[in-house]
Amino acid sequence: MMTEREKPKAVGSSTIARLTLHLVLDAIRRGSGLDGRGAASNGILLPLCTGMSMAMTLTSIREALPEEEKGKKNVVLWSRIDQKSCYKAIASAGMRCVVVQTKVNAETDEVVTDMGAMAKALEENEGNVLAIITTTSCFAPRVPDAVDEVAKLCQKNDVAQVINNAYGLQCDRTSKLINRACVVGRVDAIVCSTDKNFLVPVGGAIVMSPKSDVTKSIGKIYPGRASGSPILDLFITLLSMGLDGYKGLLAERRRLVGVFEQKLRSVAEKHGERMLVCPRNTISFGVTLDHLTGSQSEDGDSSEVSYFGSILFMRCVSGTRVVPRGQDKKMGNDLFEGFGSSTSNFAHSYLTAACAIGVSEADIDEFSNRLGKAFKEYAAKKRKQALKAKEGK
Repeated sequence: MMTEREKPKAVGSSTIARLTLHLVLDAIRRGSGLDGRGAASNGILLPLCTGMSMAMTLTSIREALPEEEKGKKNVVLWSRIDQKSCYKAIASAGMRCVVVQTKVNAETDEVVTDMGAMAKALEENEGNVLAIITTTSCFAPRVPDAVDEVAKLCQKNDVAQVINNAYGLQCDRTSKLINRACVVGRVDAIVCSTDKNFLVPVGGAIVMSPKSDVTKSIGKIYPGRASGSPILDLFITLLSMGLDGYKGLLAERRRLVGVFEQKLRSVAEKHGERMLVCPRNTISFGVTLDHLTGSQSEDGDSSEVSYFGSILFMRCVSGTRVVPRGQDKKMGNDLFEGFGSSTSNFAHSYLTAACAIGVSEADIDEFSNRLGKAFKEYAAKKRKQALKAKEGK
């Protein structure tokens, strides 16, 4: 980890940490496109997952408050996204999470930020809100939050904004959105995963901020010593690939997005499904699974969708998510209706797959092939069940 000064008993590790920070910030500025005078002007590397890095960031923001406000501002507004780590991060920081519901875009399948609900939540918790957590890297049908509009709201109400950009560095459109947010309003921190963006083992994050005091504060509150392995892994990887290598991976991913989308659409339509229409998410793509449960069924059989997921798993397809329609889940004191889709009443069961950094055209071909076989296997199972039922009569 890189704090505000080197550790006298660990000069070598401190030097590696400082070099790695400079290398990764350079890659982010000249490769990913985050502004070196704004969003990526300051940074700190942490040997922690994204969720724990979020918790540390929230704690540091609270610690920077005047003493009379520390006990009062304990509410974090969270634009709903159905991933558990962020919710747990808020609880780990000792704060109360207020889930702000999203809405479905009337013209597409996109699940988007509900700015009206956000403003209402701010009003209802006036004087108690420490921060708003938004997300810019997410599974379809969720799309990046309107962080620029939230930034204006935060600036107006003197509330911090923390952006969960876990794997968003690989998308130039997301970087442009974050750059804009830093210009038009308030952004306190952007939290990114090192493994999801730089192809290193799991366990590291970089927190960036337009404000140097934010990253310095995070460094000061880190308790005890930490493993240097996540930083060393990143250092070796960045030296190995170089800036040109990293830019090449980003360019190849951009090229393959169209290929991935076309092949996924072809498989979906061949088996009576369709692609979810989410143009503002260019990393994660969704395919309906309505024929597994009955088209837009109110109470479709989630076990059928889960079974389809198990077929994919047995074919060694990792990274896909199958989401049954209408499933509920409780986290803490909050009930999440329609869990998985990041909104309460999404119209479809579906699966998602990502066109992420490091993917190759051969990988896409193999995935399309295995997905098609999974649909065929499921259809064969249903025919067999129907035949047995007919014979039973």
